[in-house]
Amino acid sequence: MSRVGAWLLLLSVLLGSCNKEPVVLKVKPDVVEKGDTARKTLLVYMMAENSLNGYAASDVAEIVKAVPSVPSDCRLFVYVDDKGFPILTQYFNMTNGEVGNSNYHPFSEDVCSSDTTAFGRLLDFILEDYPTESLDIVLWSHANGWLRAPLNSAPQRTIGVDNGKNSYSNTSTRSIEIEELADLLKRLPTKVDRVMSDACFMQCVEVAYALRDAAEWLIASPAEIPGDGALYSTMVPEFFLSDGPEAIMDAYIKAYEDEYTGAVLSAVKTSGMQHLADVTYSYVNNYFNIYKTREYTPLLAYLPGGGYAGGVRYPCYYDMNAVMKRYLDAEEYLHWRKAFDEAVVYVAASPAWYSAVCGRTLHYDTQSGGGISWYLPQRRAMNESLNNDFKTTEWYYAAGWEAAGW
Repeated sequence: MSRVGAWLLLLSVLLGSCNKEPVVLKVKPDVVEKGDTARKTLLVYMMAENSLNGYAASDVAEIVKAVPSVPSDCRLFVYVDDKGFPILTQYFNMTNGEVGNSNYHPFSEDVCSSDTTAFGRLLDFILEDYPTESLDIVLWSHANGWLRAPLNSAPQRTIGVDNGKNSYSNTSTRSIEIEELADLLKRLPTKVDRVMSDACFMQCVEVAYALRDAAEWLIASPAEIPGDGALYSTMVPEFFLSDGPEAIMDAYIKAYEDEYTGAVLSAVKTSGMQHLADVTYSYVNNYFNIYKTREYTPLLAYLPGGGYAGGVRYPCYYDMNAVMKRYLDAEEYLHWRKAFDEAVVYVAASPAWYSAVCGRTLHYDTQSGGGISWYLPQRRAMNESLNNDFKTTEWYYAAGWEAAGW
């Protein structure tokens, strides 16, 4: 073929290609497909049918900002039950760089989301069609830690308020009881890595011990948390970028560096809780038996005197480390503290936080604070009801309070 012939052939090819329709790339979700197993799934479970309702929409908006950081082999679900019908939304990235979502209605009726049965049904709904190697859960609502609310009525040791009236009221006929939550998480076919409570007073040994076999990590506050809760736009990415609790907690606390509210968080490695109970047992009998008279008021407490929660007007969430450091001798304290550090592995705290219950700013003592609370029974009339409630916890027996005469 001559050079002219070759050139004409090339020209015809080029001209022919110019007449073809342009190739249009289909925009689709850039996420692991339904039925396939994700590397990690994060579920933010928002029980917002209560006085925190106004914060729900802003937190969801923050979560949406974090979606670009979610890897394509992971999933992000957000469940919201506020003043409308409960809805589950999966957020993901699109191949064109935008954020996409799919909405699901896991319930055919308006349910009480602060109910273990409803929460279990939702988890089954997700895991049946969207399996995952590991699961992280954020529980968003009001809570009382080990303290039952309201006082003198069931349920107790709960998290979550759903008034069932699509209103801002904090009355609730049901809450997720901690023991029921533990049973639910243990029966799941998927490993639960981290359970974070974006709720008040949840980091107490009574709750941590009850959940010792339900998840690998517990992230929570022994105190009140700010109404705004976590800054989800900076915290959510850390669930996918890190395996431990530290980065998640640092992101939470950093958001309040320049705020008057502040926060206190700690991380419990649940595999250390049984050893902590065993080591604590002997010291409880020696130092805190029913015949000892103790004055705990000067010690760090997360609901100090003058506060009011669930009908309680005196401290019921004492810092565990502050108490043991005060009463154990140096050698005993080092022995006990070794077990404590195996369970409570990380603390992130602002210098101070605002207590809406007490109506004032409280200060965190970095020298004595351990980031987790516990209840101390006392021989006075105002403690009688709480002392009886305390006897229904597993921790009461495991840590030696029964043996100490309480």
